[in-house]
Amino acid sequence: MSAVGGAGAGAGAGAGAGVGADAGTGSVSAPAPAPAGTVDLVHLADERGNRCVVRVTGPSRPGSHNLRADVLVSASWVDARLDVHLFPGDLDLWRAELLGLGPGREARIGHDRGLNLVLHMIEDHSLAVTVHDPDRLTTALGIRPAEDWIEAHCRRAEEVRRVWPQIC
Repeated sequence: MSAVGGAGAGAGAGAGAGVGADAGTGSVSAPAPAPAGTVDLVHLADERGNRCVVRVTGPSRPGSHNLRADVLVSASWVDARLDVHLFPGDLDLWRAELLGLGPGREARIGHDRGLNLVLHMIEDHSLAVTVHDPDRLTTALGIRPAEDWIEAHCRRAEEVRRVWPQIC
């Protein structure tokens, strides 16, 4: 599958470099641990250096009922950091969509609020990852995740709930 960069590629450049890959080799290592006080809700990377990470950083502000997350997207043509706000129901929907994911189906984060991240599974079980932020960036890339990535990402959603029970 060929990857396609869209309008605004490169917006927010500089963040997310090196996430989940060995510097300079392009080979995939175990995902780098998220910085202290954060949880990676999504961490997809492949041997070509394509990466998509959704790193939950905590409440959007003190006393808030939603979470803020950085969306880090990296490929040969883009290195961007965007942000998205997550509500408790977003985690439920994300997990349900992951569990129902199969060829021709999608799982989403963001839906109709600002940034929209879509994982579309292809017949060979690779993913077409589309990130659309109406104000800054639209890009798509292909990622071939590990076999157990769906189960691992369901556990990541549970970890977000465990770390921020007062919100989730």
